[in-house]
Amino acid sequence: MEPFEYVVVLISLILGLGVAQLLNGVADMLAQFKKTKFSVAHSIFIVVLFLVFFQEWWYTYQYSKQIDQWTEPIVLALMSFPIVLFLLARFMFPTGSRSQETDLNAYFCENWRWLYGIFSFTILISIIQNITISDYSFVEQIPLMLYFMWYVVFISLNVQNQKYHNAFQIAQLLLWIYFFAGVDNGMLN
Repeated sequence: MEPFEYVVVLISLILGLGVAQLLNGVADMLAQFKKTKFSVAHSIFIVVLFLVFFQEWWYTYQYSKQIDQWTEPIVLALMSFPIVLFLLARFMFPTGSRSQETDLNAYFCENWRWLYGIFSFTILISIIQNITISDYSFVEQIPLMLYFMWYVVFISLNVQNQKYHNAFQIAQLLLWIYFFAGVDNGMLN
């Protein structure tokens, strides 16, 4: 077994658990569809998060070509992104004593700063990994830095207006759709 194959199993496992968290949360809410009060921003954020999970799983294959010497620090660094994504997926839905809550709008309004903060941390991790592991230039990371800054602005200004959150999440979804439609990210390059 090659070192990449050994490492990718653990990374894929963490990513799979995160996707399972999202799917379980969606299934629970759909099972109580008539009682559930959905949030536009929260629902779109779930879709975006699913796309990020998929993109991370897809891009992980590139590491087989980019990394010659596998070390524990590299593996831990690569695992940081899926771990934070998993935590975010876990926090996307009410759990514990709030597990029976069906007002996702209220849940999102109470927790959006945490959710945005965790997600912005994934963007920061991505920038660092892109520069240090994937050898992208600092300049190539400017779009991600701007993406990160939008989250920082929302968090810093403590934006409470739900319409701004809806617009922000719609714009983010369109960005991810554009990314998937316009980027050649084939595995066989």
